Amino acid sequence: LILKWGGNLTKLGERQSIHLGQNFRHSMYPDAPGGGILRLHSTFRHDLKIKTSDEGRVMKTAAAFAKGLLELEGEIPPILVSLVHKEKESIHMLDPSGNKEVKMELDECKEKVNVNLQRDVDFSKTSEAEHELLVGPPEMSSMHAALKSVGNPRRSLFKIYNTIGELLAQLEEMLGLMASGDENQLDGEGLQGDENNLALSGVKLYKGETLLELTERWRFTYSRMYDEEKDVFDLSRIPDIHDNVRFDMLHNPHIGLTMTLEKLYHLAKDMADCAVPQ
Repeated sequence: LILKWGGNLTKLGERQSIHLGQNFRHSMYPDAPGGGILRLHSTFRHDLKIKTSDEGRVMKTAAAFAKGLLELEGEIPPILVSLVHKEKESIHMLDPSGNKEVKMELDECKEKVNVNLQRDVDFSKTSEAEHELLVGPPEMSSMHAALKSVGNPRRSLFKIYNTIGELLAQLEEMLGLMASGDENQLDGEGLQGDENNLALSGVKLYKGETLLELTERWRFTYSRMYDEEKDVFDLSRIPDIHDNVRFDMLHNPHIGLTMTLEKLYHLAKDMADCAVPQ
């Protein structure tokens, strides 16, 4: 069973991993007379190995899964140290670049998605054959529904790009007000919280991120999403945008940019459902 999530493991992700471990135990090792897998673990009658890559987020996810699987008590770090192992073979197994057999097909699929989902065409004015060219056969109903919500892929990409620009402008205005000491002007769509927390150096968001770091995170994505000289979008940024905006809506609602984030979320989700179907 290979478990891997992107970014840092949040408290929500930790709870989900623990719950997944519990579900896995109940479905694969139903409780039996004598204690089942838990008794085996407690009496060292089996040799449980949990292997991960050397990425911290992956190791924490594995440790949280083990906590749920084995009904362990305590914090994640001790479980990680005692049960989670990094091995070269594991890194190769989890690294997609090691799958050379399918790399050509993956690259071909990515190129088709990248080209087709940048076309300036309207869903309502195109045929079923053109829909199939854009997102695949009719059986992939979720992707066709997502494309219908998008309408025009290229226009949707520009809307996403421009909305990130609006978000950056709002964040930069907030940073400017804080740097000038005019924090009291931040009401409505602006940072919310105690006055003592509004100084630029003291703004701590989820996982210790500062407002400046959050702004740079979005600036990095914005600068790489669209190449103006070539007039080409990088569709590999769409899942990142979807993850980032969902993260900020869940964990940083107090920055007061809910309206802009919600607008960006709906745009990015529809596009992500086309590019990365779930």
